[in-house]
Amino acid sequence: MNAAVGRLSGRVRPVGVSRCALVLLGAVVCRLVFTAGPAQAHSVNGASATNFRTTVTGLRPPVDGVSLVPVENGSRVRLTVTGNHTVVVKGYDEEPYLRVDSTGVWQNTPSPATYLNRDRYGSSGSGPAGDSRAAKATPRWEKIADGRTVVWHDHRAHWMGTQDPPAVKAAPGRFHQIYTWTIPLTVDDQAVLDAGTLDWVPGPSPVPWLVLTAAVAAAAAASGLHRRRDAALATAVTVIVGVDVTHSVLIACSRASGRLSGFVYGNIVEMTAWILGLAAAVLLLRRSSAGRYLAGTAGFVIAMVGGFGDLGVLYRSSAPIAGPIGLARTLTAVTIGIGLGLLAATALASRQRASRGPDGTGRKSRHHSDPGQAGPDHAGLPHDGRQPTDMLPTRRDMAS
Repeated sequence: MNAAVGRLSGRVRPVGVSRCALVLLGAVVCRLVFTAGPAQAHSVNGASATNFRTTVTGLRPPVDGVSLVPVENGSRVRLTVTGNHTVVVKGYDEEPYLRVDSTGVWQNTPSPATYLNRDRYGSSGSGPAGDSRAAKATPRWEKIADGRTVVWHDHRAHWMGTQDPPAVKAAPGRFHQIYTWTIPLTVDDQAVLDAGTLDWVPGPSPVPWLVLTAAVAAAAAASGLHRRRDAALATAVTVIVGVDVTHSVLIACSRASGRLSGFVYGNIVEMTAWILGLAAAVLLLRRSSAGRYLAGTAGFVIAMVGGFGDLGVLYRSSAPIAGPIGLARTLTAVTIGIGLGLLAATALASRQRASRGPDGTGRKSRHHSDPGQAGPDHAGLPHDGRQPTDMLPTRRDMAS
């Protein structure tokens, strides 16, 4: 009897260890998710989904071979010089800030714009920002690139406030032109202005996308009730990994520079979840119960970071992505839906397995009722192998 109990406990222990390990793994990953913050969300150089739109109206006067356009959803601007020109970009105090010539791209170190333009909100770095004396200092040019293209945060061309403008607050559902902006340049010592507008463009209703999210979540949750639920869960977790990888690649491709590094450093938490998801799919195909818990953890992390982290795209008019905004909304809705559905499917599959019992029939089988028995065909037999009728007294024995 003790040997049989030992064999039974030996079979149960790995499942318990697997569940404990997955709980600890899930706790670590969730910690990463909730401490990652906006830096791990689907944004590009500080730009995420927004209703602000930066538009360029053109150079005044026009110059062939010189182009300055907004990139990364208005977060930065890009100057490209293809002609035989020397172009100098002026900073916020009309000081020389950038120079593009036949030798490459140069930056004026004392310029306050050098430090203010290091990030989207002008808050990083140290230097003579706001120092009028530094703006009037003799330029000290430092070469920063060999090409003839330069990209930077120009705070004249995007909204810098922490709150919406008063006109937008009064009527957020209407189009507003917030202001017109200009960036002064000199092209071969000739004064040129690059002009444009900053507009407020209302976003769509999120209701259709929320309906899509709910439908996808219901379909993913139903995989937990499927007759071949392990294969269905493996399919669901593989799909959410593929969708989120596609979304992240398209966002990285919308960057004006540093696409590979932006993809890697912007998706560290998600890459961990992708690995967990693919591992869960393999375990599920091998009919391991640990795969279900791993799939639920991976789906939750991907939904939180890759889905809810980009939730604003469902109701805002623009977002950084190399493709149509409708594609970004579809990928976001599918990611959230499958992630939430996987959580529900994991719970349903575990409950269904528990209710069916060890033999999968919904009843406690005779085979497992007493581990010490050899099987149902031998239940109640004496150890000497005799049939039960051999144990009954015969009429002759009774007469004697």
